[in-house]
Amino acid sequence: MSAVAVDSASGNEANPQALDAIVKASETYSIVASQDIVDVRGLKLWAKGQPVSAALQQRLLERKLQHPLEVCLTAEDGVTLFALHDHLKAWLDDNTQPMSVALRPWTPGLLEQVKRLPLHSVAQLLLTASLATRPTSLAHAVAAMAMAGAMMLSRNRPSVDVRMAMLGGLLHDLGEVYIQPQYLDHSSPLDLVGHKNLVVHPRVAQLLLRSTTDYPEALCRAIGEHHERLDGSGYPARLVNDKFSELGRVLAVVEVTLGVLRSPRAPLTRASFALRVVPGEFDPLWVALVCDAARQSKEEAPADEAGPDATQAMLPLNQIEQRISQAKNLAQTLKDQGRGKPVLDVVENGITRLTRLQVAWNALGCWGLEGSTLNPTERFELELADRELKQRLRELQRECMLLSERLGEAEKLRLQPLWQDLLPTPSTSTKP
Repeated sequence: MSAVAVDSASGNEANPQALDAIVKASETYSIVASQDIVDVRGLKLWAKGQPVSAALQQRLLERKLQHPLEVCLTAEDGVTLFALHDHLKAWLDDNTQPMSVALRPWTPGLLEQVKRLPLHSVAQLLLTASLATRPTSLAHAVAAMAMAGAMMLSRNRPSVDVRMAMLGGLLHDLGEVYIQPQYLDHSSPLDLVGHKNLVVHPRVAQLLLRSTTDYPEALCRAIGEHHERLDGSGYPARLVNDKFSELGRVLAVVEVTLGVLRSPRAPLTRASFALRVVPGEFDPLWVALVCDAARQSKEEAPADEAGPDATQAMLPLNQIEQRISQAKNLAQTLKDQGRGKPVLDVVENGITRLTRLQVAWNALGCWGLEGSTLNPTERFELELADRELKQRLRELQRECMLLSERLGEAEKLRLQPLWQDLLPTPSTSTKP
């Protein structure tokens, strides 16, 4: 399924999910053919100027087109620059949104630059389709646009950089239009199949924008990187350090921050903690805006936070120590047996990631303390650490399983102890 999403986003075969979204959007917004839609044999399927309808969907099934469908259609209304300006202003004026309040100093610059964004017709079409099928997607896109732009403004970057960052925030999740909707529901953790489908959406958006628009390569690349992390623990390409573009680093911080901000209690504090807890995951230059916002907000630790006590929270950390030891023994056994690099790479990646988690959590300084000795702030930090630890373990578990898929069954069985039962308490899991 993930391969289908990538292929149809970069070729001339209509993606079923995107086509469904466009047809649904046509029920509310005016979407018409901007040119004749013709298949590879030269047969006209839809005339220029004709409104999109369910009949078009039927004609496009299993048809290869001379040109990508996205460049053949235009949304005459929906998500226009005027609408984006109004949505951005409303978001920045919303006193119930902590990040909106934090970005107030950059409101004039953001509202000025949004009017100058080069909104390509393909981008407008897909933003409109996404709005029609997942109404909350536009709010997320607008918040990401504002936050990315404010980061550039906070560093006194030129206007062109501000607009590029705002576009990156606005368009970073366009690839989700090409993913089956059930994999976009974040109410519960995804299984491996769902994760495999979801992880391609940055690459889908990158290929789509590169092949159908005139946007700069730097923008397309950054959108493909918005789930990457500097230490190689992100996806889909597991980029590290200088392989990770500056704008990609900005969007990575934006994406994680907005995900954490869904929490109603001390959201900025939670976001700041998530970005800092494992050193080396995110660029400190761009993390600074979130950390400054958290400090200035002076959020209080939730009084009713029912997190783990220190003894309970030590359990996953103890398991990490045991797993590191097991993984090192496994690596040595595989080397003694003359096993090849692909197998050893999976194990070595696991050891590296586990060791980084061990160091990060030991550095917190509150492990091993009796729960009764912790003040509310320390208890809240411990609860955050426990959640973030489980999140990283889940990511590692899925990564090891994905990396092992190219191996033979015997090798998978040999490596299974590396990820098996990595999370002893799945019921406490958080959003993937």
